[in-house]
Parts: sequence; structure tokens; C-alpha cells
Amino acid sequence: MIPIEVLFGVVVLIFVLIGVARGFLRELGVTMVLMFVLFFLVQFQGYFDKGFEAAFSMSQRVLPVRNENLIKCWVFLFIIIGTTFISYQGETIAFGGQLPKNSQRFLLGGLVGLLNGYLVAGSVWHYMDYFGYPIKMLGYTPENSSKLAQSMLRFLPVTFLGHEILFGMNWFLYLFALLLIARVIR
Repeated sequence: MIPIEVLFGVVVLIFVLIGVARGFLRELGVTMVLMFVLFFLVQFQGYFDKGFEAAFSMSQRVLPVRNENLIKCWVFLFIIIGTTFISYQGETIAFGGQLPKNSQRFLLGGLVGLLNGYLVAGSVWHYMDYFGYPIKMLGYTPENSSKLAQSMLRFLPVTFLGHEILFGMNWFLYLFALLLIARVIR
């Protein structure tokens, strides 16, 4: 079994390559969508938890659920992966402008691809850890995580969403607002 931190790195590298191929102007639209969805999931986590508890308590009479964390984890992973797929496949928010003709094009595309990979892979990893790695077929458990993997958990994107920086807002809102302003100006 491949360690989870290596899998995380491979997924991020794939997104870097996608960013280089697509260019940073198209990748920024995906970044905006991903940031909005992750912000939404974090801000309404309490409501999701209450909704899950109500649904599970009502369904116990009809269809008993053995592993509630497995269902919760699949829902969050479906939202993140589905949003990512739709953002890349569908009509995206494209930023206007000309791509540079030199190596800046590849560097900027790779950097934005790196950010998108970090957002997607890091969020999937966070929710798998949050729910106790309930997808057993993947073979990941908290017990078999390396010290590096344990230390990397503090640096996943969803962890940062709750930290306020200025005026009671967190850094994701600032970055989202900056990208939205850049899109409107162009």
C-alpha cells in the first residue's frame, strides 16, 4: 500500500501538470469554485452534522445504518470530487487576458495547478481523517499513518478555513474576494 502522503503528492503533481497544460487563466476559475465549495462545507459543518443525525435517526427503523461515518465521508468526498470534475469539465469561470509566451506561462499554470491540487487532495485527505478513514478498501487507518502524515494533517486546507485573520474574516474569504475582483476587473 502506498503511504497517504505519497498519494497526496502524486495527486498534487497531476494537478500541477493539468495547470501547466490548461494555463493559469482557466485554472483560476476552478480555484474560485473549489474555494467557495470548501468554505461552504466548513461554514455549514454543524448543520450538516445535525442533518445527518436526524436522517440517521429516522432511517434506523427502516434501514439501519452500521457505519454512519462511512456515509458522511462519502457525501463529503462526492461533493469535493464532483465539484472538481464539474469545474474542469463544464463551462468554467475563465479569466480574460493573454497567456505569456515564455516560461512564465508554465510557471503560473503550474503554481495555480499546485494550489488546486492542494485544495482537492488536501480536502479529501482531511475528510477521510476527520471521519476516521472509514473507507476500508483503501487500506488507510490512523494507526498505520507515518509521523510525516500525522504532521501534515495540520497543514491541510480545511484546517486553515476557520482561522480568522482580519476583521473576523478568514484567509479563504480574502483570496476568494481577490479572485472575484480580478475576474470582474478583466
